[in-house]
Amino acid sequence: MAELKMSLSHDFEENLRGEVRGALDKIFDEIRQGSAYPEYMSVEQTANYVNVSRSTIDKWIKRRGLPTINVGGTTRIKRIELDEYLSKFHSNK
Repeated sequence: MAELKMSLSHDFEENLRGEVRGALDKIFDEIRQGSAYPEYMSVEQTANYVNVSRSTIDKWIKRRGLPTINVGGTTRIKRIELDEYLSKFHSNK
């Protein structure tokens, strides 16, 4: 297999490294944030997760079909289903 060698300017190389580090930091922050919330979240946890009010989550459930389950009399939202719901809602704009 052929080997490709390139020479990059020092400034370009440093900028590229900075961009890659920044992108990786963002990805790791998102992973850490996601793991801070349980798989099945309460309405309050869901509101905090997406940074909206509890009443907004209630509206999404009642008017926009956000999927929920009932666990011991408590409404829960599965984090993965919420992420999918938000993705679909966002893509329709």
